[in-house]
Parts: sequence; structure tokens; C-alpha cells
Amino acid sequence: MRRAWSWLLTALVCSLALVSCVETADVEDFVRRDEARSGVYVYKMELPDTTAAYDVWFYSRSADRPLEGVEMRVQWLAPSGEAFAETVYMRRIDPRGTKELYRSGVVPAQAGSWQLSVRPVGVGEDFLGLGVICKKQNGTR
Repeated sequence: MRRAWSWLLTALVCSLALVSCVETADVEDFVRRDEARSGVYVYKMELPDTTAAYDVWFYSRSADRPLEGVEMRVQWLAPSGEAFAETVYMRRIDPRGTKELYRSGVVPAQAGSWQLSVRPVGVGEDFLGLGVICKKQNGTR
């Protein structure tokens, strides 16, 4: 009897430990234009799994008129301090709101806290802000 209780208690403790270790990497964050740091939109992302792939979207909204071909200067800062930069474009941002896939199948080279910084170029007052969505893909790569 004592052995059965000991086994049950051990199994329960292990189950609770596993549940508490589960980390979510899903991020959804919107930064308004007035909250951007000198025109740069900054997001923190916990990417704990270097064997997983993530999909990343940008979303935005304009005030009165659609914005076409919006240039986005993007920089990723790794937990180690290494940086990667690129320029991408959102095809169209309109007053109803726009969500556009930025990257699919992103596999982080390092586990940990990443920083994503985005500077939209030439958007003016009609640009209301920028959001980012990062979701871990389901399944295997």
C-alpha cells in the first residue's frame, strides 16, 4: 500500500512539474504610433524552442486613406546580442485594418528572449500603429 501511494505521489508531482514547464511562444502585441520609440516599434518575444517553427505576421491600420507598398526596416536582436536586419514591404494598409504574413517557418537559432524592431518608412500621420503576431506552428517541420 505504501509503495502504491509513493508511486501515485511521484506521478502527481512529475505531472505538475511538466505542466508548469510548458511555455507559450505565442505573441500578439500592438504598438500605437504615439508609443513607438522615435518611429521604431519594438516587440519582445520569448522563443524557447529551437526545434520549432514560428509564423510571424504584421498588422496595421491607416486613418483615412490606404497606404500602398509600406517599407518596413526590420531588425531581429538575438538573446546573445547578434543582430539581423532586412527591409520588407507591406503591400497595403487600409482603414479597415490589414494583416500580412511577414515570415513563415521561422526557426530561432537561439532559445530565449528575442527583440523585434520595425521602422516603417514614409508613413506619415495616416499610419496608426503596428502590431505583430507570432505563433508556434503545429506539427513537425
